[in-house]
Amino acid sequence: MKNSSLQSPPLSKDLHQTPTGFVAFRIILVFACGYFLSYVLRSVNAAIAPLLAEDLQLSPGELGWLTSAYFLAFSAVQIPVGIWLDRHGARRTESALLLVAAAGAVLMATSEALWLLSVGRMMIGVGVSACLMAAYSYFRRCFSAEQQPRLVMYMLIAGTSGALMASQPALALAEWIGWRHSFGLIAILLVFSALAIFLFAGDLDRQQTPPAAAHHREGGFLTLCKHPLMVQAIPPTIFIVGGFGALQTLWAGPWFTGVLGMTPDQASQTLLYLNAMILLAYILMGTISPWLIKRGVALATQSLCALIWIPLCFAVIVFWQGALSWIVWLILSLMVPAMFLLQTQVALAFPKHIAGRILTTYNLMVFVGSFAVQWGFGLLTDLFIAFGYGPSQALTGAMGGLVILQFISMFWFLARKPHGSIGT
Repeated sequence: MKNSSLQSPPLSKDLHQTPTGFVAFRIILVFACGYFLSYVLRSVNAAIAPLLAEDLQLSPGELGWLTSAYFLAFSAVQIPVGIWLDRHGARRTESALLLVAAAGAVLMATSEALWLLSVGRMMIGVGVSACLMAAYSYFRRCFSAEQQPRLVMYMLIAGTSGALMASQPALALAEWIGWRHSFGLIAILLVFSALAIFLFAGDLDRQQTPPAAAHHREGGFLTLCKHPLMVQAIPPTIFIVGGFGALQTLWAGPWFTGVLGMTPDQASQTLLYLNAMILLAYILMGTISPWLIKRGVALATQSLCALIWIPLCFAVIVFWQGALSWIVWLILSLMVPAMFLLQTQVALAFPKHIAGRILTTYNLMVFVGSFAVQWGFGLLTDLFIAFGYGPSQALTGAMGGLVILQFISMFWFLARKPHGSIGT
């Protein structure tokens, strides 16, 4: 990078060796299991929204708040999580936080009042806040740059598998044993995941962490946000990447039932198809992305295609609401993996030893977007209903507002060119 304040200081000795064989497999597996559970918790409200709304008597705005409380808490701790990852390593940070998530799941399973349920949801958000970034920072320090896109796809495959589990299977489980018992089961699994990461991940990523004084020379959160690459990436990260997350994890379900007229079972089945398509896209992208890079197609180009494709698909979703329009969601999902390559692109543009802060700063923007869109979508829906529109028209109006913001952010990304190299 041309910004000298972000150059990596020399290390006295590089003790790092790239993990290989079973050790590498074990590291990837334990982090993937943690992220799998985090994505189950992030996405499950989309499938069980009818059960929550009926049992707790929630309005769309209250349902949006309860679900988005996860994103609010998740976003609030991203900066300290980045510092903890750089200072203490991924193993110690994530295993401790997962225990907080387990306590939050217990609170969700046992609480009746909305404010207590919100606290539980926030504790879950804090507890799983390091699940993906811990893995990414570990990989950034311990594996080569050429391996990064594939490692990213492994984690996203794990996350999408969690999203699959949080669709039709989660609804079936919640209808069978109750949604509260489902959260109790997840609490147990979170404890086991924390133990697995603590016992089997190791501290290889801590060997490349420079002295604490070096961290202060790199600048803080605002310095990183003002970097030209971050300035270019933040608006589409909030409204396209974060907006997609908000819809996938909550409002896709109400869209299918309220706009397309599906039953809750049909909606959760469609969510299963959507997440299965995303999973397939991740698997394909794990092979295609490195192949494209070898042939000169940079990560910047791959992510740019997604930032154009996704708003166009959402625009079609707003205007076409026929019986088969749910297929557009599947077509949209083909470019979701490329959308997330924008994060890899940003991480590779900065030195390894601040990977934790770079990744969590970017991730903060993703979840600020998810929180703002998820809650704002519900509030805007309530506003349209207050003005006399029906539920279908209200949801359509909220989706239309999001699409406008996505197109504005896309044009921002295209118009701004950072001075440093982004052709990673």
